[in-house]
Amino acid sequence: MFGADDAVREFFEVRDSELDELGRIAVGYVYLTVRFAPALHPRYASLQFTAATSGMSRMFERSASIRAVFTGLTVASGGVCCVLDTESDILQICWLNGQPIQETVPGPRFANYRDLVATWPGQDQ
Repeated sequence: MFGADDAVREFFEVRDSELDELGRIAVGYVYLTVRFAPALHPRYASLQFTAATSGMSRMFERSASIRAVFTGLTVASGGVCCVLDTESDILQICWLNGQPIQETVPGPRFANYRDLVATWPGQDQ
């Protein structure tokens, strides 16, 4: 269930979806892949949430409500980074090392994903 901001409302308008009493909407399937000790960051687990369709993925990219839910999950679980994968070669960073952030990979601060991971605590051990 996600808050129905403009991007969510626009996506579901033609699908006659209904909001619940809290103004939220069910978006359907979101797939979760869990990887323990992935190669680039072996001291961490990676939780990858994937939209079921490309259209849903583009809606996730536009929606502040969707980003807030996934950022909130990252914060609540003690995660160090929340990255939104887009339908392009650009990743949007929402949370990094305890702070909300609006950066991209690649971008001015991080040339690639490896540069981003290098900022996480314990990567020098």
